[in-house]
Amino acid sequence: MNRQPLAIRLETRNHIIRTVERSDATESWAKWLLNPTAARQLNAKPQAITLDALTAYIDRFDRVNGHLLGMFEKETGRIVGIRSIYVNFATKEFHINVLIGEVDVRGTRARAETADVVYAYFFETLGFEAAVCNVLADNKQGLGMVARLGYVPVRSDLKPSTVDGRLIEIRHFRLTREARRRKLREQAQAQQNA
Repeated sequence: MNRQPLAIRLETRNHIIRTVERSDATESWAKWLLNPTAARQLNAKPQAITLDALTAYIDRFDRVNGHLLGMFEKETGRIVGIRSIYVNFATKEFHINVLIGEVDVRGTRARAETADVVYAYFFETLGFEAAVCNVLADNKQGLGMVARLGYVPVRSDLKPSTVDGRLIEIRHFRLTREARRRKLREQAQAQQNA
């Protein structure tokens, strides 16, 4: 497994997924968490952040143990979402978080379109053996996405909401490389039979 800093660049039909640079920080991105839905899905308080705070966030990712990947529209070059990925070389796992920040892009399948190339890169190119993620129990879209990808539930925890302190359920999931390969084979077979 590569332990050198990586500049990742992947491509789909409509998006470029690449390592975020400080110059990618925009006023629009700084306002993503003003959207109550986006903030709630991350268990964060709805608030805008400064460009300085955003560049400091970008700087936290060393490109070895942590990767911040932006989802950029090919047509416009606009950053519409991010994936933060934290790797554990000892367990050969990566923890992945996803946020589609631009409201007009939600529901357009940008998350789904970009997922396959990211998982292929971390599993097949970098050699990780499992992915892990957390989803709020009331995030139906997120739960649907992890089911589509083949994740299996591991456990659930209750955690205080950052907004009002009430307890919220966070579900933890795991996807092995072999389970992903099996899911891809099943999908390919279903397409051939259709």
